[in-house]
Amino acid sequence: MNNHKYPLEETIAQNVTRAASRSFGQIFARGVAWLWRLQGDRQAVASLLGRYSAHLGIVLLVTLLFVLGRVTFAQVSVANTPDSSTAPVVAEPVATPTLAGAGGPTLRYVPVRSQASVVRQALPHTLLPDRVRLKVITYTVKSGDTICGIAEQFDLSPYTIVWSNMETLQGAPWHIAPGITLFIPPVDGAYHTVGEDETVSSIAEDYEVEVAALYNMWNQIEPGDRLREGQQLVILDGTGVGFDWEPPPPPPPKPGRAVAAATSYYGNVDVSMTGASGYFMLPTGSYAVSGYTFHDPRNPGHIGLDYTCSLGDIIYAADSGVVIFSGWSGGYGQLVRLDHGNGFTTRYGHFDSIWVTAGQFIAKGSVLGTCGTTGWSTGPHLHYEIRFNGVPHNPVLYEP
Repeated sequence: MNNHKYPLEETIAQNVTRAASRSFGQIFARGVAWLWRLQGDRQAVASLLGRYSAHLGIVLLVTLLFVLGRVTFAQVSVANTPDSSTAPVVAEPVATPTLAGAGGPTLRYVPVRSQASVVRQALPHTLLPDRVRLKVITYTVKSGDTICGIAEQFDLSPYTIVWSNMETLQGAPWHIAPGITLFIPPVDGAYHTVGEDETVSSIAEDYEVEVAALYNMWNQIEPGDRLREGQQLVILDGTGVGFDWEPPPPPPPKPGRAVAAATSYYGNVDVSMTGASGYFMLPTGSYAVSGYTFHDPRNPGHIGLDYTCSLGDIIYAADSGVVIFSGWSGGYGQLVRLDHGNGFTTRYGHFDSIWVTAGQFIAKGSVLGTCGTTGWSTGPHLHYEIRFNGVPHNPVLYEP
């Protein structure tokens, strides 16, 4: 009995193996002999390598790309598959060639783990760097606002808010009121309105900074430029004049002269029965203006009217009311504030002497004191304000 089940296939296989062995041996022997002959001729070898190296490189590159193209990589979804060992097993058909039979390759099923694509979780987020504001803005004070609260809102120092609004607050932060408009600079320091004959050097000295601090991105001035009156400048890291955060205590009561003055001005008038008329008279008796007007183009932060008067001239109450403040008040110097009981209040600043006291009822036309130059003043004049519900209004609109 023949022990071989397929003698024909075995014979064919043996013949193929012998032929392959002889062919490989012959090729190897010829290659060795050829290289032996070339070893003495280096020039021929160099020429051969130079001629065929480019072709050989292309063949190797094509072969590498072909091999890589046949490789597949399993992708594991980190987001959807917490543990790869628990992934479900599925059967996929895999073609495997065999020598058995003449029907060619057969198919068998090999268990493999399911492959899932990697899914990136969408996290839309943009990081925006902090940018310095490009210009000075304004802010209208609301009920309940404080200097410190406004400063915190804009990430500035409270001193910056006061120093940037000296004309409005007159160095007295407690005078903040709803409806007042404040300048809000982009950086800490001060916001200065250029006065007459001021220079870059003088302003830098006043605010204790180097001259270079004024040549910044907000001021649009260059070295050698001449400043103009009313020009507004950001003083980077500037330090303004000193001021008090709290109002000074009121002066002790003293006899006033309002009743006698009112009587002589109006004749026989019962002051106790006199209320606000709703119409304002001129506090100096004249329309003459010697300084800044309301929101003067030379000084936009100015919220009053500077009337002309000489040292010692009489200052009158513009309308009847009650004295709600009498005394020193920061940049106002000697100040009197009247509440007229109809939503209006008036302020009179820079007195040389004050003749009324807080709590005193004052008739229209009564003498409040004498003209002076106390506080932030460059000469005798009256700083006069009219406010309705705390909001400053142009006094010119109420002149008789």
